[in-house]
Amino acid sequence: MRLSKKSLWIVVAILVVWVIVLGGLVARAGMTESRFETSGGLERTLGAFDEQGLTISAISPADVYGEEWSAGAIICPSETEETIRQNFDVDASELEIGALGIPEDTNYLMLRNADGEAVFDGMDRSVMDLCTVPLQGYFDTRLMMPVAKTEAGGWGLAV
Repeated sequence: MRLSKKSLWIVVAILVVWVIVLGGLVARAGMTESRFETSGGLERTLGAFDEQGLTISAISPADVYGEEWSAGAIICPSETEETIRQNFDVDASELEIGALGIPEDTNYLMLRNADGEAVFDGMDRSVMDLCTVPLQGYFDTRLMMPVAKTEAGGWGLAV
């Protein structure tokens, strides 16, 4: 069976559009990925705790994300790029949080290495609420962070 020239051009046009759409989807997925390879590590660790049936435990961010991230900080809702810059001396423009700041349902664990590079691991507060205990400034990521299951089924920092 041979296609007419008109049919052939239609098939070619459909294939070209399909390739463009796939390319756009791949590019978009690449843009939304975090820029460091251990992103999401805390959520994966909490998932493992859930599988084990734990309701309280402790996490060392250095064990989860790597020893190169020696300092950590918790970034809570309503923080803006400007307040993050003032409080932690880092550029938070990659978060694209706008003038209203971090939404109420989101919090971040910021990690910083000895060279001053900072990365942000964002998570939904219903999964892990880092803001249950007010912490200011940096902390040593080798220290254990106590976490406990919340009544809503997520996790939160324990006192």
